[in-house]
Amino acid sequence: MIMKLFIISNRLPVKVRKDKQNGFCLVKSEGGLATGLASLDMDRVEKHWIGWAGIDVDSENDKKNIVATLEESHYHPVFLSAKQIHQYYEGYCNSTLWPLFHYFYSFVEYDNRYWDTYKEVNRLFYQVAQTLICPGDIVWVQDYHLMLLPKMLREGIKDIRIGYFHHVPFPSYELFRVLPERAEILYGLLGSDLIGFHTHDYVRHFASTVSRVLRLPLKLDCICMERHKSYINAFPMGINYDLYHHAATMPNVKKCIRKLKKDYGKDNKLILSVDRLDYSKGILHRIKGFALFLRNHPEYREKVSLVMIIVPSRDMVGKYTKLKTKIDEQIGAINGKYSTINWTPVHYFYHSFQFDDLVSMYAMADIALITPLRDGMNLVAKEYIATKKSAPCVLILSEMAGAAIELKDAIIINPNDIKQIEQAILQALEMPVKEQDNRLKKMQKVVSSHTVEKWATDFVNELMGVYDKNEYLNKKVINVEICQNIREAYHRGTHRLLVFDYDGTLVGFKDDPSEAYPDNTVLNLLLQMSKDKLNHIVISSGRDQMTLEKWFGKLRVDMAAEHGVAYKENGVWHELVGQKTWNNEILNILQIYTDKTPGAYIEKKKTALVWHYRCVDEWLASFREQQLVNALMSPCNQHGMQIMRGNKILEIKSPLYSKGSEMKRLLDKDSYDFILSMGDDITDEEMFKVLPDSAYSIKIGNSSDIARYNIPLQEDVIPFLYEAFLK
Repeated sequence: MIMKLFIISNRLPVKVRKDKQNGFCLVKSEGGLATGLASLDMDRVEKHWIGWAGIDVDSENDKKNIVATLEESHYHPVFLSAKQIHQYYEGYCNSTLWPLFHYFYSFVEYDNRYWDTYKEVNRLFYQVAQTLICPGDIVWVQDYHLMLLPKMLREGIKDIRIGYFHHVPFPSYELFRVLPERAEILYGLLGSDLIGFHTHDYVRHFASTVSRVLRLPLKLDCICMERHKSYINAFPMGINYDLYHHAATMPNVKKCIRKLKKDYGKDNKLILSVDRLDYSKGILHRIKGFALFLRNHPEYREKVSLVMIIVPSRDMVGKYTKLKTKIDEQIGAINGKYSTINWTPVHYFYHSFQFDDLVSMYAMADIALITPLRDGMNLVAKEYIATKKSAPCVLILSEMAGAAIELKDAIIINPNDIKQIEQAILQALEMPVKEQDNRLKKMQKVVSSHTVEKWATDFVNELMGVYDKNEYLNKKVINVEICQNIREAYHRGTHRLLVFDYDGTLVGFKDDPSEAYPDNTVLNLLLQMSKDKLNHIVISSGRDQMTLEKWFGKLRVDMAAEHGVAYKENGVWHELVGQKTWNNEILNILQIYTDKTPGAYIEKKKTALVWHYRCVDEWLASFREQQLVNALMSPCNQHGMQIMRGNKILEIKSPLYSKGSEMKRLLDKDSYDFILSMGDDITDEEMFKVLPDSAYSIKIGNSSDIARYNIPLQEDVIPFLYEAFLK
């Protein structure tokens, strides 16, 4: 069966240009993403691509001709005006997001028009996508230009698999939080089934940001949304290894290499750097580092040259114009100071190279100097390693590039330190050939196995897997049909047991638990249900019995307090555990962690201690909770107490009683032909476990493997109960 994969990116892998006959022709786009995904070939997948065509046209006839020209290659254009390109691409993408994502906070420019146009363009991409994408298709959104698109796709097109890949660094929470639109962007991304990053550092930053900004629950590799789970993972992007590795053996490339060696001198060592013109690439630091090397090591003058290939990019923009001017000045100063008749220290090319010429430079260069100040991956480093055969070579690589995590046998440096750059060049020049060869082989093993095909295949396969997980969970969500089945079973029952958790089930959570009292809607529901003598209603809660009695004592319902250590039956409370006298060591530990965790507090019950952290910063809460568990483990073991994690709480209690033990007591005492149990917490899963297969167990919030059904939102619980039992 053939599946359709729609890649959606800012640009198509080709640019549309007018030819001499005033028609249209296609020109290949530059860039690692276009090159990598254009070479992608997956079995049983028909690949389509949606993106900007690279041309501004007003004529509807021209647009039709462009669509027809591109359609043969399964390319589908999005038409943007010059104003949209300026405010969306040059504006919000490259003047706001790009510097922020690359940690150049002082370069960030804010303009409300940029944000408005960014939203507008994301909507235009969606409008094109919805005319092409059908249920069952795979959609893969690429990069920070389209971060709002996944949510639009999820809301507008049903039953599609949505993936998103972030090709640039994702900054820490402290940086990302400065964006006024931070929440809208995050919700946009979380429309995806799977979100991919190049490294686990970026995954960690994203998870922390979502947790702190949106306060959404994070469980290992997934973020729990209302209707689905969005999974996150690292997928280091690779290259077409065979293309580069075999290129150096091609006759035209061999010829080019011979010519270059003749031009640059057979014995002259060459250091190669290849970059796009951008302040994040560390070009000025690199030039200063090479200048320092020449100053401190005169013995290498006339023996080593730096070849700098800089691809023009936004050189009409102020910051980039100034950057190019500084580059020109610094290179001119070095060449003016050190050049001789037979030797030039820095060879500078300010243009892009054709593939054969670039591969020839890779093959000939003795050292690659790749030192970005911040880079999502950096495929140039991988291309250089792939091109090499057995010729000695050394890769000097910035620790700030995503590729550094994989290419550990490079000389890894801090690109901000020009002294390290100088020392790395010296180390590379003096490295024994055998060591160079060993390092190369190790890096080639990595690059040859983690190719662009593997990257894409791994991502798509995982996307299919997490989509299937979400589909399985969605089948548990109570819909009209399931509700009808439960209602029919309820009305057939002659002896019914209905057990409800309280917080997070019958009522929503409050920052102050004392404010989470039952309103008239909840009380009226329980009153009406309890009038039916066929019903045995139990509220099974972690709340203390005094609170439960105050709220529900006048109703004809039974109750279980503090997870089953006390229960009320036929109007009488039964206590299974007496008042607990707490060990000072446990209390002192709780107090210490409460004092140094703003927003946390201790609740003392008759038989349990509860550490609440609902109002604590998400990261700090997670950190303190683990610290507290570690600190409490020994004294709790000594005193026979159990540490139980709940929803934003940590509870210390007797292990003898739980909601599971209370449910078992109820089932042992009587037999029922209809059983329903509802809860939102880990503690509620204890009662789900002991239910017979015929029972209706319903988890509120995140779906559960144990519960039969799920209601994603607490606010839907009361309407469901009215619909199922009182209609």
